[in-house]
Formats: sequence, C-alpha cells, structure tokens
Amino acid sequence: MPLLDGKYEILAEHQLGPGVVAFDATTAEGQPVRVVWYELPPEQEAAFERYRRGLRRLARDGLADVVDVVSRPGARYVAWRDARSASEPVGPESALAARLREAGLTPASARQRVGSSGPLVSDLPFGHDVAPERTTSQPPPARPSKRRPLAAFSDAALSWLLAAALFAGALALWSGGFALRTNARLVTVPAVGEASVETLVERLLALGLRVTPVPLASEKPEGTVLALDPAEGSALRPGRSVRVSYAVPAGRLAPTTVPAVLGLDLDAATARLAAADLEMGRVAQVHEAAPAGSVLAQSEASGSTVGVGSAVDLVVSLGPVPETTFVPDLVGLTEADARALASVAGLNQDQISVERLDVRGATPGTVVSQSLAPYRRVVLADAALRLLVAGSTSGPLDDAGLANLSGLSETEARALAAGFDVRVSYLEDANLPDGVVWQSLPPGSSPADGPLALAVNVRPVPIPLPQVTAIVRQPQLREVPYLWFIEPGIPSQRAEVTAITLDGVRTLVRVQQVRGGERVEGAWRTTYPGPVRFTLTLNDEPYGGELLVP
Repeated sequence: MPLLDGKYEILAEHQLGPGVVAFDATTAEGQPVRVVWYELPPEQEAAFERYRRGLRRLARDGLADVVDVVSRPGARYVAWRDARSASEPVGPESALAARLREAGLTPASARQRVGSSGPLVSDLPFGHDVAPERTTSQPPPARPSKRRPLAAFSDAALSWLLAAALFAGALALWSGGFALRTNARLVTVPAVGEASVETLVERLLALGLRVTPVPLASEKPEGTVLALDPAEGSALRPGRSVRVSYAVPAGRLAPTTVPAVLGLDLDAATARLAAADLEMGRVAQVHEAAPAGSVLAQSEASGSTVGVGSAVDLVVSLGPVPETTFVPDLVGLTEADARALASVAGLNQDQISVERLDVRGATPGTVVSQSLAPYRRVVLADAALRLLVAGSTSGPLDDAGLANLSGLSETEARALAAGFDVRVSYLEDANLPDGVVWQSLPPGSSPADGPLALAVNVRPVPIPLPQVTAIVRQPQLREVPYLWFIEPGIPSQRAEVTAITLDGVRTLVRVQQVRGGERVEGAWRTTYPGPVRFTLTLNDEPYGGELLVP
C-alpha cells in the first residue's frame, strides 16, 4: 500500500473539500488513524501553525485524541486517533470549550468523545469552510458549483482513474500533488524456499532493502534461514530494514569470557555460566575430600574466550568416599557370636537391636533372621542391624502370634507368617532399606484378624557414574566469506579488507580498486576456528561497517 508522508499506510481516502483530503490509514505499529491533509495557500500557513500549536498543547494535556500534527512546507496535516466511538459537539459552556479557547482554538466546530479520563477532542477541522466528511450512506451536501466533489474509489479504480487523468488537466494536477505526498514504489520481501542466507541477502539488497543479520544457535544446517521480519510477501519501501535470522552452530555466535566456577556449588556455578551467556554441559560426579556439590574442575579455563552459547562441562564432588562395611550370614549363630561378628564389621552396639520370639523348629538363642542382607555393602554410618533370636521355648507359631517383620526379606517374612493370608506390594526406594518396611497387622496378631499386607522394598541398582572425557579438536582449513556493496557514484578507490580474530590478530586479506556499483567479495582461507570480523576501508577510510562471520 502507498505511504503517506513515509509514516502511514493508506487504506482509503475521502475528499472533504477543495484542498482537504481525509485518509483512513494505519501507523507502522498497526494503530488505526484518520489523517486530514490540507493544501493551503501561503496566506493561511501562519494560521495553521497557530492551529498546530493549539492542538499539540491539548494533546500534551491529555485533552485531544491527536497522534501527530505536522506543519512544514509541502506537508500540513493532523493524524487523529481512530477510536471509532460516538462523538458529539463540544458544549459552548463546557470545561473542554474553555480549554480550547485558552489554546487559541474555536470550539464551535469541535467534536468530543468520552475517554477513560474524561472528554477528549476527537475532531477539530482547520478553518471555517471545510465540508463534513461524506459516507456511502449520506449524499454529499450541496456545494457551490465551483466546488465539484470528487467521488471515492477503490485502490484499483483509483489507479485506473489516475492513468486516465493524463487526459484531464484538473484531475492530473491533484494526482501530481498526491504523488508528492506518498511513496507508492513498493517491493515484496521474497520467499525463502531453499535459499541460503547468503542468497537471500543478495536478493534483498538487490531490491534496495537493508539487511540486519541475526545469527541464532540452531541444530539446523549452518546458513539455514530461520525467520524474516517483516515476513516473506510483505510490501516494503526500498530502504526499509529486514531482519534475517539464520542458523549457526552453538558456540559460534559472539565471543564471551568463561567465568571461574571452581569451588562454587552447582547452583551458583550454573547461575554464573548463564550470566556469561554460556550453557551447562555434562556434569560428572566423583568422590573427593571437597564438600559435596562443589565444583572441582571445568572443561574451559576461566578467562578464556569462547562463543556465546557454548557448553562448559563440570566435575562436581560427591564428598569424601563414605566408609562401607558388610556383615556375613548370621542365621543359625548364637546371639553372642552374631554380635561379635557385627562388631568386627564395624557396627557398634547402638546399631544392633535384638528381638526374641518363639519360632517353631528353631534352636533357642540362635539367630533366625537378620535385617542386613549378607555380604552386601552398606554405608557404615547408616547401617542398622536387627536380629530375630529364637526364644527359650519352642511352641507352635500360632500360639506366639505374628512377629515384627520389619527389615526381613520377603522369604523370611512369609516363613514367619505361615498361616496368614499374605499379600505383598513392592517398592523401589533408594532411601529405604531392603526387605519389609511395613506390615498391616501389628505383632501378636493371629490369622483370624484378617489378611496380612506387606510392603517390601527392593532398592534400585545404582547407575554407574559417567566418566569425564575430553575431545581435542584439530584445526581444519575453512573459507570465511565476506561481501560489501559499493554505493553508486563513488569514484575509483583503493579497497582493503582486513580479517580480525577474537584474540585481536589482524590479517590483510585483499587489496583492489573499486568504484560505485561494484562489490568487494571473496573468502579468507584460514584454520582459525572461531568467529572472524572483517573491516573494509576505501582510501584508508572505514566503509560499510564491520562484518561478523561465525
């Protein structure tokens, strides 16, 4: 669509009177506006300037629905906010009328609407001979014959009329004035398709558009166009900028300095890496004397320079290696022997508990069950050994009632609960010991009390800790491209292209004579792996800004 004064996209227009045209339009942000354009003779320019100052004063005080008022040679107009709400004349004795008079404006022809903070001036034509806007439902008001109204047409019909106006003098003059106000030459943002970012940039530049490249870390192939803003198919004036987002591998966007995270806990290290625009990589955990959770090593040295978005691997301490132990099979031993062997395993007497019950067929005083599985390593500080020892008499199990089954294996619990309707459910909780962790019937219960529900925990097997690996990347030869367009009209100049690495090493890569309309294009062959900045000078003067190539 054509643009009015380079700011407003025109949707429709209405001739209000000689030299007065109203445009339905939108701002660059999409806000609807109503622009009233005035073609004024020189003797009215001073009055319009007073009108402009008065409206600006009202708008500044929040009393006018004005987006902009412009008064300069060749452009005098008011952009009213298109609220599309009912309006009414301003009462001559109202407070708004008094404010209009203070601003040097006449309230007689003003209209108002009610805003969130009170009445607002929604329309105030300049001068006293402006006709009201016509609509399709109302016929135009009668005018003197010298003021012949101009009908409203669609964009296509208006274009046809403007072409035919070459044969009509008066209409051709009006068309010429409108052409001075608008820039109707538009270009269309091309479709991306399978084009690479380099090809697309060349197409945009050939259309006269400016390009703002936006590299984004992506898993897509390098150079893939990810997005355009404005989108493909948009109609733009030459000179407008188009943001081209394209894919680059992570870590090759821009340089950043690796912070020191040694000694920090994992959360603090993560936050410090994020503040430097770096990602948390793999985390390996090992037992060390350092406090648990503290960072022992980082894959990138602090103070080194890497690309934004790079991943930094960490080694984190699990704390000192815990002391472990195990107990042998104690079933069948006397209580004294079982305690002695548990002491040899490192358990103190406070970690050993003994319960006695009558068990059918068992030798009195011997261990019939143990809570710690034989020969399975446990952390010594957390170990708790519970022994079930046969009582001094051997009567029927039913006479003794149900035993306390906590800590026993499922097999042992079922043996001691013979005669009960046993129903077992299983848990996998690394924080609970193996064996029975809950029984529904209390010790001493009999089978007549109902089913016996047992919860048996089977601790999951721990996954081996990951091993830290380091990959040394060998330098690879690559070609880093650069491209500048020389504006037409520039005489022959000496062009020099310089490549600058992240560590500040400068290399002169090209010298040539160029003139306006030509391009400086090429590629620098190098084994340097990081981003490269290119600069161009014409006769030793910087030209075109720097290029950052990942």
